Amino acid sequence: MRKLLLMAAGLGLAAVTAGAQERTLPDKLAPATRATLERLIDSARTAGIPSVPLYDKVSEGVLKGGDDDRIVRAVRTLARELSDARTVFGPGAELPLLSAGASALHAGVAVNDLRRIASSSGAATDPGTLTTALVTLVDLVAKRVPVALATSSIQSLVDRHASDRQFSELRNGVEQDILAGRAPDASVTARIKLQGITPP
Repeated sequence: MRKLLLMAAGLGLAAVTAGAQERTLPDKLAPATRATLERLIDSARTAGIPSVPLYDKVSEGVLKGGDDDRIVRAVRTLARELSDARTVFGPGAELPLLSAGASALHAGVAVNDLRRIASSSGAATDPGTLTTALVTLVDLVAKRVPVALATSSIQSLVDRHASDRQFSELRNGVEQDILAGRAPDASVTARIKLQGITPP
């Protein structure tokens, strides 16, 4: 039974992968917009940038009713952010890390700050934990924690080789504090101190 389940899971993964490789642009786009996006995505793919997030961005824009010009701008911006993230993490970086890096850049994190986080000895050994760290960083900024404070706080945790669980605790703790009426920046500072790290 276990063998059959593993085989089924493998087939499912293969189907998902095949589906990801067969992405197409939505039908609702104007012909000129479609041509522009196809050129943009082809250029990104040639440069080694994964195309799946770009197709997803187009679909998201269409689903939200965005006009064609806005969709093109959004895809162009994402392609640039993915390219910058790839420069930071290297050509061998996998999609989850690239996407997390691109999201951090989009949230306002500077390329040099992203590079410092990525080059930390605490980040070098585990790309998965680095991805979690960046997802936490983006989440903090979304909760209106100032970018500089969020960035330096995540940097301090990465430097200390923080675990996925510690990043999750920070994210959940800040959310609880905000719901209780505490200021986002005060919450982050206090939560970092609770983890035994001097606040930045």
